[in-house]
Amino acid sequence: MEIIEFKKVGYDPQIDYIKGISILFVIMTHSMSRRELSDILFPFWGDTAVPLFLLIQVFHYYKKYRFVKMPSVYKLWRRILMPFLLMIGFMFIVLFIINYNTTNGHFSPKLYWDMRGPGSYYIFIYLEFAFLTPLLTPVFERFSTKCLLIFFIIISQLFEFSTSITHCSDNIYRLLFFRYFFLIYLGHLLASNGIILKKHTIYGVILSAIFIYIFNYTNINLEPFFYTSIINWKNCHWICYIYIAYFILWLLKISYNQFCMINRIRSFVVELGNYSYEIYLFQLFYYATISLFVNYELSSIESYLLRKTIYVTISIIICIMPVALLKKTKKLTKRNLKS
Repeated sequence: MEIIEFKKVGYDPQIDYIKGISILFVIMTHSMSRRELSDILFPFWGDTAVPLFLLIQVFHYYKKYRFVKMPSVYKLWRRILMPFLLMIGFMFIVLFIINYNTTNGHFSPKLYWDMRGPGSYYIFIYLEFAFLTPLLTPVFERFSTKCLLIFFIIISQLFEFSTSITHCSDNIYRLLFFRYFFLIYLGHLLASNGIILKKHTIYGVILSAIFIYIFNYTNINLEPFFYTSIINWKNCHWICYIYIAYFILWLLKISYNQFCMINRIRSFVVELGNYSYEIYLFQLFYYATISLFVNYELSSIESYLLRKTIYVTISIIICIMPVALLKKTKKLTKRNLKS
């Protein structure tokens, strides 16, 4: 038996390490097509990024509170929503300039839906989780772990049925917390006693991996039991999160300990995790604007594999380096002012 747990008091670099790996997965997700990602088995390792971010968000709340404490609207605005809106606003201005001739100088709603920035739905889910997580605190205090498991499976399954039966539009579905609801249970589990790896949980991981394969590599339609999105989110079902929480999280903790032999790599990934939100915001802008020019400049390379490899590498560097340099500059400026 093994327990996956993190520090409940003080700073834990392992959390930032997981966030750092996850933000790299996000960049890779938006640099490649679904077919390309499937070919490298990305659904089994890289598609875990958003669930991991949400798992950590829930963990941070429940490690501090065992009572209902609603989030500060001002802090959410200042730290999350305002930077997001500023980046989206800047992105739209640049897109408007780029597309001025094709839109005849008018802002088109199509411009938003086509070029809104990949992954922009995450902010809406984050905010929904910020208010939903505290509201569920009494439920966790009242019921046992087994009853909670049944409760969350039933509610998650009801969400699957409702979205399947109503044929929920992807533009609405992308903004709903429904597909991530079960992560609140797993996040609470992580914050209370840790996630325990034992015989029956291993069976759960295997079953979960089988469903990930079915969702991503077969044409089996499991509706109305599991909603099938037209565009994305193949792994966003409650049964897939068992694999992520019990196996991927365990794998990332092992890799963190192994990288103790290469401190520079581990420190770099931890630093990325610390800046993950800023990197996320900048990659929204990059993929809607700069990436168009990068793709154009690389179009002359005949080898598709070489072209794609260079594109992914450049995308990772461009999405990370400006944020990292800006953060380091701010740190140096603060140190100089203090001295």
